[in-house]
Amino acid sequence: MTSASSLVDPLLLLGADQQHIATRAQLRGLGVPSGTIAHRLRPGGPWQRVLPRVICLQTGRLTAHQRLRAAVAYAGPKGLTTSPDGEVLLTGVAVLADAGLPSAGHPADLTEVDVLIPARRKVGDRGFVRIHRASGAMPGGFERDDGLWSTSVARALADLAPRESGRHRFRALCAEAVQRRHCELGELLDQLLARPDARELPRLAGVVEELTAGVRSVVEGEARDAVRGAGLPEPLWNPVLFLDGRFLAVPDAYWPQACVALEIDSRAWHLRPADHERSLTRANRLTAAGLPVVRTTPVQLRRDPGPVLQELAVLLAGGPHGPHTRISWRRAR
Repeated sequence: MTSASSLVDPLLLLGADQQHIATRAQLRGLGVPSGTIAHRLRPGGPWQRVLPRVICLQTGRLTAHQRLRAAVAYAGPKGLTTSPDGEVLLTGVAVLADAGLPSAGHPADLTEVDVLIPARRKVGDRGFVRIHRASGAMPGGFERDDGLWSTSVARALADLAPRESGRHRFRALCAEAVQRRHCELGELLDQLLARPDARELPRLAGVVEELTAGVRSVVEGEARDAVRGAGLPEPLWNPVLFLDGRFLAVPDAYWPQACVALEIDSRAWHLRPADHERSLTRANRLTAAGLPVVRTTPVQLRRDPGPVLQELAVLLAGGPHGPHTRISWRRAR
């Protein structure tokens, strides 16, 4: 039998390069006998089986990175003795959490890992791994700093769409991705609409409609629902306003026919305190220019939107107001 000393170098190599995660094929390719693998996987032994064909060369709870690496190893071609670079791509929540989207949670708290594989590969969901199959050719991925391969944020959102049971989080994730500039709006829309089942997913269609309309946050989406529910005209969402050809502001919503703006004050939504201060400055600038500005908060919209909607209805019926002939606008991008 192969001596323990002869195993030191290959196992140290796996520990350094792969965070102690290996496939059975890799171990056999490095000369580790099947009997040694079985002995070390015995109850109370120094190794543990975490997924079919995937072994952790230590005991205890897996780290967040080990879980990602184990998922990629499991989804790779059977019998592969090297890392499946680019043949398996992290996607879904794992990519979004790594990008720092608040609604995706912290990478260390993920309970499931999404991976994208070619359609022809025969492997299914197992344990904490959720398998996604490319409907056509595999998209071009990129290598992360940790050596794993990933899809883009836009593709991760498109892959996640059918797995999301509720509209709220998916709406939030898409808005955060665009707002935080992890992807361009056009790129995200292309990826979402490229799904073969795009028309069969009502929440996906709703998010696409919101993004196209200019909505860039969950609270703006909720405001849009309230405005529509009250039968008010559809405003422009996040348009760029100009006064006499010079930049004025980007209100959350604006009715050009009446020259009325809506501002939603939310410290929780703004990325930094400075963003909230800019929001207040923006509202003050609109008021100083003579535009009626209706201000509200997410809590008001959710608990008692009636007074806000009534104020908007009165202003819209009595418009146009202020410097409406001097205001021009450009839609949100």
